[in-house]
Amino acid sequence: MNTALHAPLAARFLDGFVKLRFLPSLFGDDFMRAENNVYLYAARYLTNYNGGEWTFVHLEQGGGYMIPPDGTWRFENPENWSVAEVSADAAGIIITALVLNHRSWMYDRHDEEELCALFCRRHRQLMVWAETHPEAAAIFRALD
Repeated sequence: MNTALHAPLAARFLDGFVKLRFLPSLFGDDFMRAENNVYLYAARYLTNYNGGEWTFVHLEQGGGYMIPPDGTWRFENPENWSVAEVSADAAGIIITALVLNHRSWMYDRHDEEELCALFCRRHRQLMVWAETHPEAAAIFRALD
């Protein structure tokens, strides 16, 4: 009988010079456009978003996500009728997941196999993390 418990997944909030390597490791060669997409998606889906300093989170199993400034955010997506009040952490997971998904589809359509594979892998890694999040139900409802 196996009684071993699964270790919880870990995340590390980045600061200092380590932040400079985060976006290229998350988004690959597409990091400048993908980062811009994160801010554009935040402006589109987060009510009253008007910029601010984002936090970068590296996931132990690989990948990561970006978190908007602290607070509670109202996420609204008229395309799937989802509306949710979520923490900044959950909002960051939602926005980063939307960008990863969008860019993977874009690169699939443009025959960029390496970038498509990277974005698909990063999306899977983020969804594994999201499953353990206290606001998982709201996150997955927003992404549905």
